[in-house]
Amino acid sequence: MNKTVYVLGAGFSMDAGAPSQANLVKAIYDLKGNKKYSSKRLSFINKWIEEFDNFLKNGLCVSDEERFYYTLEDVYTPIDKCISENASFRGHTIKYLQELRDNLNRLITLAIRESIDKSSNSKKPIDDFANFIVNTSRGRLENEKEDKISIITTNWDIMLDNKIYELLFSEAKKAKKDFIGVVDYCCYLSSLDEHDNSVKPGLYALGKGGYNVKILKLHGSLNWMQCPKCQRLYVKFYRRFNGGYVFNKKYCRHCERNFKQNKDISNKLEMNLIMPTFLKNLNNIQNKLIWQNAGIELSEADKIVFIGYSLPQADFEFKQLLSRMIKNEAKIEVYLIENDNPEKYKGNLKYLTAGYRYQNFFSKRELKIEYSGVKGFVKNNCR
Repeated sequence: MNKTVYVLGAGFSMDAGAPSQANLVKAIYDLKGNKKYSSKRLSFINKWIEEFDNFLKNGLCVSDEERFYYTLEDVYTPIDKCISENASFRGHTIKYLQELRDNLNRLITLAIRESIDKSSNSKKPIDDFANFIVNTSRGRLENEKEDKISIITTNWDIMLDNKIYELLFSEAKKAKKDFIGVVDYCCYLSSLDEHDNSVKPGLYALGKGGYNVKILKLHGSLNWMQCPKCQRLYVKFYRRFNGGYVFNKKYCRHCERNFKQNKDISNKLEMNLIMPTFLKNLNNIQNKLIWQNAGIELSEADKIVFIGYSLPQADFEFKQLLSRMIKNEAKIEVYLIENDNPEKYKGNLKYLTAGYRYQNFFSKRELKIEYSGVKGFVKNNCR
């Protein structure tokens, strides 16, 4: 059996309107005064932006002209370093830094969603890719050992997740079942909505005669929340997203039941996002499980297809996983945009391109690079 693993990066979602990491800070500032939110929620957004703006200007000494272009790595790295070492940052306490970080996570969630909603870019490539993935995964209904496909992604956004879930939900509804196939994040999860039986772990679905669509999200996801006590991961798929858990406090129902604690701070659900920092904390039990399963998927793959992933130097943990777990004879296919082609540049500039990074990293493997982007891949492979 041939198995293919698809590795998706930021470029996969940007074609459909998601902001680049470089544009996220500007997207955060654009949330200020957004009339789509109620006055109460807007007051929270404005307050969080003002705190972030103050930290940039007075904490990091960033000028007004440069604040929109300041990198998130340079925001999160000093915050995370201070939190890990229990050290204050200038005039800011550890508690303040933790609250600042949490609120910045909320702003990023809202900024990504808003950018996607406002974009007029076609979502068809994502829809076509989702159909292709579901149709291939459905083969496990005939043979549960037919494990031919999986997705590994570094993206937080849930455009692909939501489309796959929509296809699976429609399939189950026609069959008058709670589920047939499920989105499988390859970790231990529960539905955020207690009575939503369409969200189940992949192994549970397989045990019930269904199938799973594996999406391993290495850096977390916008639709995940986690209990700090029992470490359960809660999931919800949003057809319409108006802020949801970003503003409303959610609590772990299992811990409330087991410990008889109603709306206790120790059970309050937190976002599960691994932020762009050179000090990524991958020790969370659910994230470790996802990374371990990602390694297994890579080791079983006969072909790895990278789509919209630039193989950045900052992702050294993932590069280590690639070099450690991909078997020598595996074929490598890469789909980038034309600006990533080193042949377009002269001198040392070509060594800065994503195309060259792939040529260098996979230099002794069977490597194919196309510069037709996400649309080119989908057009030629997802019929």
